[in-house]
Amino acid sequence: MAAHPVPTPPELFSIHLDSSSGDPVLKCSGRLTCETSELFRSEVKKLLSDHKNIHVDLSDLHFMDSSGLGAILSSYVSAKSAGCELKLDNPSKTVSDLLKMTHLASVFESCGE
Repeated sequence: MAAHPVPTPPELFSIHLDSSSGDPVLKCSGRLTCETSELFRSEVKKLLSDHKNIHVDLSDLHFMDSSGLGAILSSYVSAKSAGCELKLDNPSKTVSDLLKMTHLASVFESCGE
């Protein structure tokens, strides 16, 4: 009988707020997908009324599907409507490539290379 590897669950999504340096920074890690996109939207929404700038650090975000991309884009539009700037910082190569492929890199103020 051959041993079959046990599939490992996909890396989960986590989001942590750091407001120690003035503007809030939402540090995202893992996978932003249809299962986790509402969490992202709700965390951004909580900050809109009290801040003019919100930074989203994407350096540890390793995967994003179309729902995750939609969550970022809808949060960007909500922020603009509330007089706030949603800034994407340090996107991982995977996320940066996706933003470029969908021609959305230029929409966001900072999409570090």
